[in-house]
Amino acid sequence: MCLLYIKHKQLYISTMLICQVVNHKGGTMVDVIDLIEQGKVKRFFRARNKYCFEGAVSHITQHASGKEPLFLEESDYVYMLHLIKEISNEFQFKILSFTLMLNHLHLLIKFLESNMSNAMKELFRIYAVYFNKKYARKGHAFCGAYRSALCFDDNYLLAASLYIHFNPVKAGLVANPVDYRWSSCALFLNSVEKDTFIDYKFILSLLDNDISKAIEKYKNLLYRLDVVYINDVFEQPKALEIIVEMLKTVEGRRINGSILLSNEELDKKIQELKEKGNLRGPYEKEARKFLIEQLISRGSNVLDIAKKLNLSRQSVYSYLNCSQTT
Repeated sequence: MCLLYIKHKQLYISTMLICQVVNHKGGTMVDVIDLIEQGKVKRFFRARNKYCFEGAVSHITQHASGKEPLFLEESDYVYMLHLIKEISNEFQFKILSFTLMLNHLHLLIKFLESNMSNAMKELFRIYAVYFNKKYARKGHAFCGAYRSALCFDDNYLLAASLYIHFNPVKAGLVANPVDYRWSSCALFLNSVEKDTFIDYKFILSLLDNDISKAIEKYKNLLYRLDVVYINDVFEQPKALEIIVEMLKTVEGRRINGSILLSNEELDKKIQELKEKGNLRGPYEKEARKFLIEQLISRGSNVLDIAKKLNLSRQSVYSYLNCSQTT
C-alpha cells in the first residue's frame, strides 16, 4: 500500500491505491502512482475500475445509447441539472464546470469523498428512470459505463474546462461558447457575483487570484482556442493534450525556460532556421520545437505554422506531442 500526497495551489490529493501498468519497452510493471509523484502523469484515464479519493478532480463523460438523444425537451436539461445539484449535495462533491449536449454530457468534478462510483451510478440511474418513464421507452438510456479521467495538473484542469465549454461550438450549435444555455461557460465570463452550486471560481483562481483578471484571462483562452484550434485539434486523438500545450505558452509564460520573443526576434529566428535548410540535427530539432511553441502562443494555427516553417501538419503535431513528454 502507498500513501500519496500531491500538492497544487488548491489541490491536495491523497490515496491508498496502488495501480500498475505494463511498461511495453521492457515488459516490466510500472507503478502509476510513482509516475504521478514524479510528475510524469498529468491525466489518468479509466473506462473501468475507476479510481477516486478525497480531493480528486475528474473529467466525467457519459453518452446516450447508440445515436439516441439524452435530452428531447428543455425540461430534460433542467431536470438533469436539478439532479446534478441534488446528487452533489448528497454525495459531497463540487461541480467545477459542465456541458449538457444533445446525446452526451461532460462534468468536471472535485470529489470531497471517495464515492465517485456510487454518486455517478445514482445520478445516471435516476435520470434513466425519469427519461424512460416520460417517453414510454424501454432499454438503456446510456451507452454503458461512464468514463473518467483524473487530472493531476493545473494545466489539465484548465484544458478540461476549456474543452468542456467548447463542445457546443465544436458541434456547430453556437458560434460563441457563452451563448450555449446548457453549460457553465456564462458563469466563467460574467463579472457579476452569481448564486450557483457550480464552483466556477476554483478553475478561475488557477489563472489569477483577482477574479476579474481571471475572467478576462479565461475569456482570452476561449477565444484563442476558437481561432487556433477548433479546425485543427478537436478531431485529434490527443486534443486535450494539445490544448494543454497551448496553456503552457499563452499569456507570456516561459517557454522551455525562455521568455516569449518579440515579433522581430521571432521573425529573425524563423529566417535563420530557413537558411539552414532541411537539417535534422539536435539543434535544428529543438529550434523548430521552440519556434512552434512561440507561434502557438501568438495564435497561429497548425496550418499556418507548417507553412511558415516549411513543415507538414503531421510534423507540427509530432513536435507538439514531443513537447508533452519532455
